[in-house]
Amino acid sequence: MTISAEERLHEMLTAAGLPVKSSYRRAEVCEVLGCCRRTFWELVDRYEKDPETGGPRRPDSLDSYMFRRERRIPFDELVDYLRRNNTYHRKNAIDTVQMKMFD
Repeated sequence: MTISAEERLHEMLTAAGLPVKSSYRRAEVCEVLGCCRRTFWELVDRYEKDPETGGPRRPDSLDSYMFRRERRIPFDELVDYLRRNNTYHRKNAIDTVQMKMFD
């Protein structure tokens, strides 16, 4: 039985001892995803909206916004990130951003 990305995020938040909120600070996201500060900034920096689909160009990126003087990640974006990065396409497809090597 597989669980949804939202259920998985709820479990990850519980394991990290964090409540469900509308958005999370950098340190909270790092704790939930198990990544370091540098990886967090790479995920945020590589986010670019695809004009055709409206979603991110790269599945391994995080959309964020500034609130006062800190970067915030919305709850829904974390759910979408987990969904995007746990699919067959993400694991096995050719990266469209990568340079084409064969014709």
